[in-house]
Order: sequence, then structure tokens, then C-alpha cells
Amino acid sequence: MNYYHIWVLITLILAALPSLVRLPLWVGGAALAGGILHYAGPWRTRLPGKLVSVLLLAGTSAGIWLSFGGFFTGNAVLSFFIAVVFLKWGESRTRRDYLLLIFAAVILAAAGALYWENLMSLIHMLVVVFALTISLVAIHMEGAGLKQIFLVRSAGKLFFLGLPLMLLLFMTFPRIPGPLWDLGLAFGLPIKAMMDRGNGEFGKVKTLQPGGIQRAKKEDQNVLVAEFEGAVPFKSRMYWRGPVFWEFDGETWTLPEGWDNRTKLLRTAIKSKKRLDYELRYKKNPVRYTLRTMPNGGRWLYGLDVPAGPAPEAFISSEFQLLSIRKIDDHEPKFKMTSYLDYAFGVQLTREQRQRGLAWPENTNPRLLALGRELGEKYKTCEEILHRAYEILAGGEYRYEDGHIIQPGPDLLDRYFFEEKRGGAEYLAGSFAMLMRAAGVPARLVSGYRGGTIIALTNFVIVKRSDAHAWVEVWNENKGWVRVEPKDIVLPPEEKKADPGAEKTKAASAVEMKKAETDRSLNIREEDRSPESRKVPAPAVPRADKWTLPDWSSLLGNMQKWVINYNPDRQMDILKGVGMEGSDWLDLMITGVAGVALVLMAYLGAAWWKNRAEIDRVGKSWVKFRNRMEKLDAGMGLRECPGIYMDRVGSEKPELADATGDIIQRYIDIRYGNNHSPESSALFRRQVDRFISMT
Repeated sequence: MNYYHIWVLITLILAALPSLVRLPLWVGGAALAGGILHYAGPWRTRLPGKLVSVLLLAGTSAGIWLSFGGFFTGNAVLSFFIAVVFLKWGESRTRRDYLLLIFAAVILAAAGALYWENLMSLIHMLVVVFALTISLVAIHMEGAGLKQIFLVRSAGKLFFLGLPLMLLLFMTFPRIPGPLWDLGLAFGLPIKAMMDRGNGEFGKVKTLQPGGIQRAKKEDQNVLVAEFEGAVPFKSRMYWRGPVFWEFDGETWTLPEGWDNRTKLLRTAIKSKKRLDYELRYKKNPVRYTLRTMPNGGRWLYGLDVPAGPAPEAFISSEFQLLSIRKIDDHEPKFKMTSYLDYAFGVQLTREQRQRGLAWPENTNPRLLALGRELGEKYKTCEEILHRAYEILAGGEYRYEDGHIIQPGPDLLDRYFFEEKRGGAEYLAGSFAMLMRAAGVPARLVSGYRGGTIIALTNFVIVKRSDAHAWVEVWNENKGWVRVEPKDIVLPPEEKKADPGAEKTKAASAVEMKKAETDRSLNIREEDRSPESRKVPAPAVPRADKWTLPDWSSLLGNMQKWVINYNPDRQMDILKGVGMEGSDWLDLMITGVAGVALVLMAYLGAAWWKNRAEIDRVGKSWVKFRNRMEKLDAGMGLRECPGIYMDRVGSEKPELADATGDIIQRYIDIRYGNNHSPESSALFRRQVDRFISMT
């Protein structure tokens, strides 16, 4: 009896289970109806059965429209696919139909992995793969009359033989964060479909409103691709410079009129190396890379902060933005670039720039204005004011939350800084810039992108709109414009509630690191700082004196860490542990292919040795049989094949025909056929021994 249709149904149900528990109940009803149709007999292939299938499809379409409001959302497509798959099961009859359903089960299992992003996903996937293996064994051995226990045993052997290959490929295949097409994009493949600008055309942005960066983070369009020469900088060190905002009306940062006028921009642009070296008063940590910017509708090339030289068809503005001569509407500029990760630029501020850098909109944010003026009266230098502002952020229990939107109004920054203390980069950087202005330090807001997606074990970085960010630049009379990043003080909330003392210690450490970074960038010595700005209180961390039971769930937690969350960083940790620190993705691919080849060779060697041992024992018994036949004057000719020999013995020695025919036929099946199991060879040897003893 063939059971493969039952195993295919079980596989489909297991593969679709994570999706069915999250989709509306009517999707499960449509799947159940498809399963019932399979057992409707010949009726299902006639007109009434086909009419029922059409009605079920129509009902599925209506359910999708009522439940999801359209046919092109993820859940709508998945619901329709599940309904079609189970209706196909209902009308399946041939081996080809069931193989097609097996492929559909693979797709359903992959879709289900999107819902269970934890250890359950691993367990579910292993169960589905085992069911798939049983189904394939049953389908390909159709008509053999196999028992269920044989199917399970055969599938189990294949499953466990595949585990070493699975583990090897899992460990060595390069981890690629994000979609696979990012890898093709990084290497320059023509993947235009993934480079659409979306509705916003982010290169034409003129204002930065509350929640603007958070809205940009929800979009996944690509902004640029950078290939670095040598090591890729830390993600936290990569700032891709875009628009620089000076004007603030209390709620919104705005670019001035004519902000993208090419004639105006070129008039004040940095056009010579002499001018560039003159403006760059401090530069350190150069990096070289090839930049490729996606079409964005504007002039922004988003060079790494700060660019150290122009490029073909590009120029550096007076605000050190890398801009394109012509708008980037339908082409992808690609050129080599050098940037400095640490910098200070600008020789002096004009009177107009100082006014813009200190401007405060009237009747807005009075508390922030008062705090800034207090800092300006108490501290005299830019670095002292910065250090005190860091301390305020570190001790203020601020939380960095991109998704939090504060109600607009003239006191927007006051409510963020003194009351809610939650928000994204535009709130944090905007309030910090205005705090510096109130303290008498010219400041401006810089928008762009921070970080990016590093393609595993390569020097490519892909920056997306989801990496949108804003930071602050302040004017130091001794060094010029320097970057300030308040986000590095206001850390994201932890997944688990940490000890309060530990949080404060962490914040204090961040302040100390930020002080040291600022001092290095400004060439400030410790003895030059005021005594009050040298110290930051660091409370001691309370020590737990009581012994507690061990966390028995750590084992499962480690499984999730090293399996479900096995990312490029953890893969690199493993490589470093085995002495492969300098490896790249090509080394990993070669290692994986070589490992798979070695495992397959080991399997083939083991199978050959096992079959060789069986054949050798059969061969020895065959020699004993031929020797006995020689004594009976019925020896086998030197060039005589076993089949002809069997016929000749049957005619010359009819009294031995039955016994010799059975032995010779078994030998032919074992030696030249597929019947070389241990049971067959053992039976052959017993028959030979019996024949010898009887003759």
C-alpha cells in the first residue's frame, strides 16, 4: 500500500502551521475544505467537484479582500497561496502532483520561519525537513509495498547523514545581513528594482520636522554603496554627511532659499587643495573608499564625514558637503574618495554665520534657553560647556526611541528635554544644538546617515534610508567646527531591566569616553581643563552578597544566540577562535565546499568499504562453489559468464539444476544487480555451504 499521499498532507500541515495560527480562521477553513475534497472519490474530478473548487477560490478571494483590504499585502498573498496549495492537494492524483506539493511545502516552511524568530523556528524547521524526507522517500519508492516503519527508518538515515553537511554549511556559509540582493548590489550587479527612490525623493528634502528621521527609518531604499580599501571602520564611526541646517523656528529645521542653486554653491565651494588644507585645521584617521550613490533627485553624494578632496563631476561645499555638479536623477555616480573620520574645519566665522549659529526663535523653549544661559555664565570655554552638557544627559535618564513622537508646539524642545526625555535623533540633536546656542556656542544640525550594513566578510557597506541620523556641529574658537554626538551618551534602553547603579556607572563611563574623544580632537591637555570639569561622579556598583540558583535556561539561550541569531559578528568570533582572523567571504566559501567534499568522500568511502566487505565474502563463497563443481566434473569455463554457465549445468547435470540454479542466480543478483544487502549475502553463503555439505 502506498502512503505517500498521507505523508505529503502531513508535511503540508506542518509547513503551514506557523502561518495558519496567525492568519484569519477562514484560511484554515479553506485548507480543510481542500483536504476533504481529496477523499471525495471520482466526484471531485467531474464538473460538480470543479465547481466546488472554483467557489472555494472565489470565497478565498472575498475573504482576502474583506480581511486585508487588497490582494498585494504579505498576508493576502500568503493566504491565497495556502488556499491554492490545499485545493491542489484535493485534486492531486499523480506522482508529479505530489512532487509539486512538496516544493510548495518548502515555500510554506520558509514563510513560517518569518513568524517564529526563536528556538521554536529551529525545532519546527527540523520537524518539517524530516517530514519532507519521509514524503520524498515514499514518493520515489512508489509501488514497492513499503511499510511505515521502513519509511521512517530510511528517512531517519538520510536525515542524520545530512546533519553534518547542514552543520558545516551553516557554520561556513558567509552570513549576509539583510536581503540577498544586497550582495549583488554591492558587487555592482544591475539590480534596478531594489533601488527605487520611493515617494519621498530623499535628495530633495528641505525641512527636518519632528518625526522626520523616524519616518525615513521605516523605508528600506538604498542610499549608497561604499567599498573600503583595507579595514572597514566601525559602524559608529561612519557618518555620511548630508544637509546642514541652521534655521530653526522652534519646531522645524529648514534649509535656506536657493539651497540647491548650483551657481550659488559653486561660488563658495572649496575648489583647490590649498583652500582645502587651509580649511581643515585638524584631520586624523584617513580612510579611502569607492563611493556609489543611488539616484535621489538631489545633489547629495553623502560623502563620509568629512571628505578630503573633490571627485569627478562633484565638489565640496563651504559646509564640507560632497555635492554633485548635476542632479542625481537617473545615474549612479561612482568615484574614489578619501575622508577623515576625525576632523575640525573652518578658519573663522563671518558675522552672518555667527548670527545664524546663535539664533533663537522668539517665545520658544524658555527653559532650554535658561539652562543654556546658565551654562554660558558658569563655564567659559566650549569644551567645558560640552562636558557639563554631557553630564546632564548622562544623569537625566534620557531614552533614545526613534518611534516616539512629541506633539508639535513652540515649546517642543522644552517638553522633550525636561519632561518626556524620550525621542529620536531630531529631538536629541536639535535640543543639544539649541542648548549650545543658548550657552553662547554657535551650533548647527547636520543630517545624513550613520553606520550602514556591512556585507559579511567583505569591504562593502550598504547605507539605507533606515540608517538616517542627525548630529551636531559646534564652533570652537581654537579649532573650528567639530562634530558632537549626544546619542553616544543617551544609550538605548536595555532589553532587561539592569541594576540602576550599573546604568549610572555606564553613563558616567560614556561621559568620560566622550570627554577624552573631544579632548583628543581639540588637542586639549588634562592640565588645561578646569578642576570642576575634570571629574564626573561614578557611583559604585552594588555587589550581590547572596548566592542564587544558576539559570538553567542559559543552555536554550545559548542555542538561540548561536543558531537563530548567528550573525556575521558571531561568525567572525568563531573564525578568530580557530586562527582565521584575516579570512574573507571567499575563504569561507572555499572552506565550505572543501568540507562538503570531504564529508561526501567519507560517506562514499564508508559505503564502498561496507559493500566491498560483503562482496568479498560472497566472492569467497563463489570460489568454494566453483571448486566443488570442478570435483563434480561441471567446472565453469574461463570465459564463461554465470548466466550461460547456469544454463549449461542445468542441461548437463539435471540432478543439480535446482540447487545450482538457485545459487548462481543469487550470485548474479548480488554481483551484478542491486540485491547486495547483508541479508542477501548471508543467505547466499548459507546456500553454498549447504550445497557443499550435501554433495
